[in-house]
Amino acid sequence: MQEYTDIEAQVEFATSKIDSERRVEISLRDLMFVFSTVGKLIRFFHQPSHHQSLEDVETFIGDKDKGALHLLWVVYYDKLRDVWPDDVQKGFGEGLFDNPHFPYYYESKSDLGDRE
Repeated sequence: MQEYTDIEAQVEFATSKIDSERRVEISLRDLMFVFSTVGKLIRFFHQPSHHQSLEDVETFIGDKDKGALHLLWVVYYDKLRDVWPDDVQKGFGEGLFDNPHFPYYYESKSDLGDRE
């Protein structure tokens, strides 16, 4: 049976591969975009009254063309795309930062039910 991890373990695995003294350069405007996006996610999810239904969450999340997922898409594929040193870019391609244990949401719930 596949071992699964939580989101914290996924992020900690990737960051553990990087020396804490290394730095990158990013424009202040792009960094503010990233900061503001994370802030809006926190503002929505920290208050349970903001997401009382699946529809509330789906409306907030949106898709790659609008909503929170769109903002995350811009952060990931535009604002942070070219800030990485060459060795880190290479590490992305080689899976260096990918935890060998998939996150719990990797497979659909129906796929998991077939194994139990």
